[in-house]
Amino acid sequence: MQTKLEIDLLEQLIDLLQACFSVDEADAALKPLMQQLFPKEVGAIYVISPSQNLVEAIALWAPPEAIATWGALPLTSDPIFTPDECLSLRRGQAHLVEDTHHGLLCQHVRPDSSAVETLCIPMMAHGETLGVLYIGSLYRGRITQIKPLAETVAKHISLALANLKLRETLNHLRLRDPLTKLYNRRYLEESLEREIQRSIHQRLPLGLVLLHIDRFEDFNNRLGHAAGDLLLREIGLFLRSQIRECDLACRYRGEEFLILLPEASLETTQQQAEQLRQNIKLLNFQHRGQALGSMTISCGVASFPEHGLTAQLLLREANAALRQAKEQGCDRIVTFPSSI
Repeated sequence: MQTKLEIDLLEQLIDLLQACFSVDEADAALKPLMQQLFPKEVGAIYVISPSQNLVEAIALWAPPEAIATWGALPLTSDPIFTPDECLSLRRGQAHLVEDTHHGLLCQHVRPDSSAVETLCIPMMAHGETLGVLYIGSLYRGRITQIKPLAETVAKHISLALANLKLRETLNHLRLRDPLTKLYNRRYLEESLEREIQRSIHQRLPLGLVLLHIDRFEDFNNRLGHAAGDLLLREIGLFLRSQIRECDLACRYRGEEFLILLPEASLETTQQQAEQLRQNIKLLNFQHRGQALGSMTISCGVASFPEHGLTAQLLLREANAALRQAKEQGCDRIVTFPSSI
């Protein structure tokens, strides 16, 4: 039977998890509560990666000499392992080892572990396996006492992770273009406003590259929409591979894409646009075994503060520059003179 303290802690756990918007927030909320719920144990909450090939630990452990904190990766279990290495995930039920020297251990439990007992509980919700709760005890007979509590905790964490996963999926759909997987125009416009304000406060430059796939309509009409969709998806992959981690690429409209380059000067932005123009010619696009030929792009470049201090002005300048690049024959970069 659970004590009043454990019931109170479980209620806190449920309330906190329901208020979380991401796994990172859940991690921060879980740490102090897990320490209070299992003060004599070391443990980890593992989540299965989207590829279903790896199980990774949310950092919740305490070494024997410092069990008052669950602050990093577990010493008694590997931080990352495959689902096949955990007997509870393979069997779909809790796996208890009451003697680590003679019992059948999961492969992720380290052979030199200081734990004398281990418990793995698969975390499942809505028919999907989300991860595993691992607990190692340093005291004989302790796991049997805490197993019912651990199973209750695992159940609530499972439901919370399932809700977080659904929320992240819906958020992804709201912000991403479904075809190219790049950010959509709505997210771009929100980010542009935010980056302009940051640039104003920190006196930093900001670059924009608006690019267009040259003669895309002719290509689409000649080979069909399936080939056109393939090309757009490949362009999305290409752009993600070409930008910095801090940059933002989005599908702006149709066959046009916009790249936002925080802290990039006008010269740096022009160089990036030119590199994109050259590199895209090296790609070999194919559809159903048929070579689609090399592609070219035209780019309009604008920069904060040279071409304006608002999102509306910067987008207007980039659009005008792109229009001129297409009028001049495509496969080129155009930047207008500074407007200030």
